[in-house]
Formats: sequence, structure tokens, C-alpha cells
Amino acid sequence: MYYIARNYRSKFNAAGKAKMDCETILEESGWKNIGFRQTWVSNAVLGTLISAIGITFALIRLKPKSLLCLQYPLNKFYKYILWGATLKKCTIITIVHDVYNLKGKLYKSPHELQLLSKSDSLILHNKTMCNWFEQQNIKANLIELDIFDYLHTPTINIPKNEVNPSKYRIVFAGNMGKFVYMLDHLERGNYKFDLYGIGFNKDLIKDPDNTTLDYKGFFKSNEVIDYIDGDFGLVWYGDSLDSCDGSAGQYLKYNNPHKLSLYIQCEMPIIIWNKAGMADFVVENNIGITISSLDELKERLISLSKEDFNTMKNNVSNIKDKISKGYYLKTAINNAIQLPNK
Repeated sequence: MYYIARNYRSKFNAAGKAKMDCETILEESGWKNIGFRQTWVSNAVLGTLISAIGITFALIRLKPKSLLCLQYPLNKFYKYILWGATLKKCTIITIVHDVYNLKGKLYKSPHELQLLSKSDSLILHNKTMCNWFEQQNIKANLIELDIFDYLHTPTINIPKNEVNPSKYRIVFAGNMGKFVYMLDHLERGNYKFDLYGIGFNKDLIKDPDNTTLDYKGFFKSNEVIDYIDGDFGLVWYGDSLDSCDGSAGQYLKYNNPHKLSLYIQCEMPIIIWNKAGMADFVVENNIGITISSLDELKERLISLSKEDFNTMKNNVSNIKDKISKGYYLKTAINNAIQLPNK
């Protein structure tokens, strides 16, 4: 059972966190890296060169008819690895992180579905994404991941504040989209917003003396969990408070946002759009609330009992234990191994 480690721009960049975690989980599960060791070279040209040489080295070492686990997207190298693995008649399992067809970025990989269909098994985000792939007549085995695992080793120990139901702290972590500044337009209730990430512009706050927004700053991906202190984690994208619009919002209908796993690592229940691909997971595991519009926040949080909140909090802790150990990827990989080749 083989995988191929690669170079990432930074060890502390959130963009590569999920893929780096997958490599670690595969290693822990008995898979062998036949490429170079995982590296973190920020220079794009040098990093690409390292990956290219490492992948070529791996394909030379790859034994015929072995089991190979890949991750997609992999820049220009995915097609190259498929060619080598197919030549050696290997069984291919692909962990799918992003789908350009669903992101409205088909130009990045015009033959994406044709490439993915060459895998024997595809590990996809959730049931909604699996259904979409079935509609495209993909012949590979389709396996639901359910949620991305999130490995974390604490770097500091900052005391957390007690939950105050009269003023819930709703955390939003990530790039500051247009909707973030519109949150001040919501009817005031028993909540405020704590913001973590890049791109915050305080000049866009309508009334700094009467705002529900509290910008906490930007932290490296390996540190932000230790700094976040809140009661709920918000999963929302786009330019509207009424729904998740635009390409990012529409993609939310199919994908598993990695920030949802981050929130769970922070032991916070989730607030998510009810049309999101992960909405069913949140409801079925009772780890948060789903809303069709952010205008619903006041009513939903005022009516939330202490017992219901504590139940969600306990359920989040149970999921946290699983994603901290790579449970979901290990389960999906084991399911893929047991299925026949396409």
C-alpha cells in the first residue's frame, strides 16, 4: 500500500493542511511513502521541481499491481501519476479535496472527470457530492468521507472563557468576505461575532462604536485553534445574509469546508447554511444548527436551551476525538480496499 508525499508551500499554511494530514494518517495506517519526504519549500519553482523529481522517483519504485492512494488536485502531476500507475496495473484510490467542475473553474482541468474516472475508488466529501458524481456516470467506486479529519498538537494553553447564553460568541475564521461586514445589519440579539483571519478592513465597519464585530487577528494554521475562544463556529460564504450565493456559496452545497473541522477541534457547535452539503452531518450528529438565512440567528439562539447547547457541545467533543485520530479517512480507506476494482 503506497502513497506519494509532496512539497507544500508552508507547513503552517491552511491551504495544504488537509492534504498534509491525509499523508500523516496514511502513514499511521501502514501505507508507505515511496516518494521524497514531505517538504515545505515556499519558492514555487523549486517546490514544483522537488515534487516532480520525487514523483518520478516514486513511479520508478512503484511495484506492479500494488495499491496506490493519491490526492486530487495535484497540479499537473495527477495525470502523470495516473499514467505510471495504470502502466503498472495498480489499483488506484483517490482522495478528492476539490472539484473544479463544481467550483465553476473547469478551465483549470477541462478533462477533470475523465481523469478522476481512471481511479478504481474515489473518496468524496459527502453524500451530496457522491450523488453528483453518480449523475455524471463516473464508474469508479464512490465512498463518502463524511468530514475531513483535523490533526492538531497544541502549542500553547490559553484559558477559555465560560459560555454566556446572554451573549454567545460566534466565531468566523477565514478570509473576510463581503457578508462579514453586513453582519452588523442583523437585528441585535444574544450574540456577537469574533473574527479570525486575513483581509479584515476596519474601515468597512459602519459604526465602530456600535458593532457586533470583534476582530481577533490572524494566526498560523497550527496555532489558530489554540487562540480561538468562542461558543459557535459559523460556516457561511458569499455576499448575502439571506443565503450563500456566488461560486463559493454554491460550492458549499457539495463540499466539506475544512473550517468546519477546525471549529470542531475548537469544541464549538456549528452554525451552517441549511442547503450546505454538510448540513445533514450537522443535524444527524446534533452538533449545531442549520439556518436558511442569518436573519434567523436571533430567534434560534434565544430559543436555545442550556440543555440543548450542552448536548451539542458533548456531541462535538465526540466528533473531535474521531477527527483527531484520523477516524474518518481510515474508515473510508478501509471501505475502498474492500470494494472490487471497477
